[in-house]
Amino acid sequence: MRSVPPRPGPPPALVVAVAAVAGGWAAVRLWPVPDPLPRGAAARAAAALAAPGARARVVRTVDGDTAELAFSDARGAARVTVRYLGVDTPESVDPDEPVQCFGPEASHRNRAWATGRRVRLVFDRERVDPYGRLLAALVVEGQRRSLSERLVAGGYARVLTIAPNGATAPALRRLQERAREDRRGLWSVCGDALPSGA
Repeated sequence: MRSVPPRPGPPPALVVAVAAVAGGWAAVRLWPVPDPLPRGAAARAAAALAAPGARARVVRTVDGDTAELAFSDARGAARVTVRYLGVDTPESVDPDEPVQCFGPEASHRNRAWATGRRVRLVFDRERVDPYGRLLAALVVEGQRRSLSERLVAGGYARVLTIAPNGATAPALRRLQERAREDRRGLWSVCGDALPSGA
């Protein structure tokens, strides 16, 4: 007998506000969030790639601060999307957002530095974001600095810290300050005009 997967229920919703109501709690749901199923795949990837000596290969870059990785564990080969820790590059691929100043350059640089390379992942406290992506710094084999550090130092990215993560923030801020002072990359063209994003 063939098993039938359970029928999905209503889409999950993001709880945005919580208020005390008559001695209890009430939650206000405003919009749907991504399906939580990808978190299982990302948790699997985080467990496999946090092991000592674990490596993955960058299959492709999505934009300036996101990449898709291939890895293997005891369950076989798999792929996972990784959002780089501690940085934000200008938008270049979101169909709902305009291309931002220096976005194409950041995407191109990330592609050149990462695609096809073997990488080691460095995690902070939170390993998976609400979209089911891993949150990690990627260190290309043979390099001392992570891609996050290299992007900030070259002026392709700005520092973005989202709690509870932030272990790399002080070092990234120092690199950003040097890039800004030297007017490297986006700092020579965009200045402080870029909106902050996630």
